[in-house]
Amino acid sequence: MDGQEIIDTVRFISQFHRARGSDEYKLLLERLKELLLSWGIEERQIETIEYSTGGVRYGNFDSTMVWNVKDAELWLEKPRTFLSSFKNCKTSVLFGSHSTNGWKSLELVDETYTGDLRDKAVLVQMNPSKAFKQFVEERGAKCLLVYFMRAQDESIGRTPAQMPDTVNYLSLPHTLKASQHKSFGFSLTYRQYELLKSLTNKNFKVRLFVDASLNVGTLQVLRVRFEGAMKKRIGIVAHLCHPSPGANDNASGSALALHLCRELKQKTLGFGVDVILLPEFYGSLPYASQNNDYEFVINLDMVGEDQQKTGSTMMLHETPPLLNTIYDELLYDSMMLFAPTSSDSFSRRFYRSTFKSGSDHSVFENYAVPSPFLGQWPDRYYHTNEDTPDKCDPEMFEWVGKAVLRTVELAPSLPDYIVEQAFGRVRGFLKKIVGKPGSDIIESVVKRAHGEKIEPVEPKLHIFAAAEGPLGYEWFDKAGELSEKREIVNLGEVIQLAARYTQDYDATVTFASTYLNVDAKTTQDVIDLLLKNEFLRRIN
Repeated sequence: MDGQEIIDTVRFISQFHRARGSDEYKLLLERLKELLLSWGIEERQIETIEYSTGGVRYGNFDSTMVWNVKDAELWLEKPRTFLSSFKNCKTSVLFGSHSTNGWKSLELVDETYTGDLRDKAVLVQMNPSKAFKQFVEERGAKCLLVYFMRAQDESIGRTPAQMPDTVNYLSLPHTLKASQHKSFGFSLTYRQYELLKSLTNKNFKVRLFVDASLNVGTLQVLRVRFEGAMKKRIGIVAHLCHPSPGANDNASGSALALHLCRELKQKTLGFGVDVILLPEFYGSLPYASQNNDYEFVINLDMVGEDQQKTGSTMMLHETPPLLNTIYDELLYDSMMLFAPTSSDSFSRRFYRSTFKSGSDHSVFENYAVPSPFLGQWPDRYYHTNEDTPDKCDPEMFEWVGKAVLRTVELAPSLPDYIVEQAFGRVRGFLKKIVGKPGSDIIESVVKRAHGEKIEPVEPKLHIFAAAEGPLGYEWFDKAGELSEKREIVNLGEVIQLAARYTQDYDATVTFASTYLNVDAKTTQDVIDLLLKNEFLRRIN
């Protein structure tokens, strides 16, 4: 595989503003199809699958509207000062912004302002979803001017002070219900935020417009199918959505998946392989609900980072042992085999870890499909306008690409040492839970997932996941002080998986707390919160 050619494809994808189901997203799919055809992949192998969006709920997720944006500008009115525009910076407009229907002149206020907000531009430094609830839903504001940087990390230079001119990729809620508020807004740099903060509540005004539309529509999944000698199939998944440029997140995973198609075309395969490009969560949820017979799925998300520039580390996030983990072991072995070296040591950072949430692997795992994740974290430029192709590393693409291909080729006939290593890790986990409440149920589920033909153990205090797919994020708004706890987001998702496959309260507590090394009391508190809010349900 040629890593530089893959970066060229990243550059191509990065030109498109890839809002789910938008005109640019659909245009990109057509261009990618042309690329695949030029590589000799037959048209019958390429399929575009459409799913409804806007006013539809998939599991715990309300689907978003289809958002198309043409242009937007933001100025300080007096003294007339240009601040930002969509044409200059695609992340400057809050994703999901409604059209203003022309220029607006709005008084600049901040969160301390107590008057009517309907004709004001509200300046905030907080998560825009929280700001939407607080100022749009509860107080009738239309315009939000937001500074908010997720995942701050001083060690890699990712703080407001260290990146004062960076524009973060931020979204307003834009489900069918949320779109009725017709809100709009801009994402500011930290320097712009500091300037405007000094002017709030002093009768200064901003002048702005947004030319955009929100509509009920469809979103698209692109699937490229390669047949094998056996009926079993493997999935290779990457999410194609996100704004321009979005190079590492996730043009990198999508570009690598496309180039894997080029390699797979040349190979005689044992298992069939589907390469699937989709909108994150909102595409994988409906897709996985209808296509969950894969032997396993590999999720490629943020795989191309130049680690020196981004501060990133390559990670393999494992499938929880509630599902078959043998293919995780094969993928890890392949990553170690092809790891770049300098002298006698690795020249790139790499580690494996327990399950982490946040991408499409968690969707497939909730449909009983083992789904190891390959990606890099943290990343200095994550979800910003500076996530550009020059932050990619060609050697990283070659490393991951070779490892995935080897995994696909060896999966139908696993080497004995891989099986032994996988079973050894499983036995090690089961030793950790010996004697704990629900351990007999966990042991039964884990052993059955790894091929042992034993009778299931009946749940004692029966709980189950109330909806298909992953837990999602709505519950987090109700978490209160729990939201400050370590591993809280991952804990919620592991609880969802444990409840789905053990269907027992004690087994869920024991599995989640042991697997993530979180105290049992915190785990119980989260389970009780999820039960109270009916994300989980109980049968007496």
